[in-house]
Formats: sequence, C-alpha cells, structure tokens
Amino acid sequence: MTEQCKQIETLLSGYIDGELTQQQSQKVHLHISSCDDCRKMLEELKQLKVNVGNMEKPAMPEEILDEIMQDAPARSMQTIGWFLLSVGCSFLVAFCGFHFFFSSDIPIFLKLIYSGIFGGLFFLFISVLRQRLIARKTDRYKGVDL
Repeated sequence: MTEQCKQIETLLSGYIDGELTQQQSQKVHLHISSCDDCRKMLEELKQLKVNVGNMEKPAMPEEILDEIMQDAPARSMQTIGWFLLSVGCSFLVAFCGFHFFFSSDIPIFLKLIYSGIFGGLFFLFISVLRQRLIARKTDRYKGVDL
C-alpha cells in the first residue's frame, strides 16, 4: 500500500458521507479511478454503510421502559442525588457569599451590583419554579401517553 493510498484510506468515510471539501473529494475521486485496491475498499465501505443502515434496531417496549424509570431503587437514587446536589450547591453559595460580602478588598458598589444581579436571578428562578409546580399539579394531560 502506497503512502497516497494510506492518505486516501483516511478520507474514504468522509467521501461516502459527503463531508469532504471539494479539493479532497476530487483527490479521492481521481485516486480511486486509477487504484483498484482503494476502489474495492470504497465499495466495501459503501456496502457496510448500507448493511448497517438496514439493520433492525431493537426497540424497548414502553412498559419495560416505564418500569425501569419508576423502579423504587431508581427513584430513591434520583431523590438522593438531587438532595445531595442541592445541599452541596447551597453550602457553596453560602460560603462564596460569606467571603464576598465580608471581604474588605471589594468595593461596596460592586457588592451592591452583584447583589442586585444575583438577587434578580434568584427571584426569577423562584417564580419559574413556582409556575412549574403549579402547572405540574394542574396539567390535564399528565397521564396521557403519546
């Protein structure tokens, strides 16, 4: 196998998928018109792509998927994970806020600006969370499967 064949081999997949630049595509086209080995490899890759595309993809039944998602260990692990993430983030925010507000190196106007920004974000988050919780309770289509 020549050095040029090695270079073309790395481009064949992109050539099949149409992902090469015009210059690269022309280079591959010219090479495969004169090289039987690379042309054969190109045909094998095309056939492989067709075969993989025609493979039947096994689908998981909805009942099994729902059972897995509603499994007691899965639900408890999810609850524990969210709790630990919330507690960790709360401590991190409290720690950073404490050092930010009690640091004498930061001017008071910067503290006020940052407080306004983060306070606004906090209230926006709370209002969106409240709306989502209300919508969740009153959703008429909650139990409808598609």
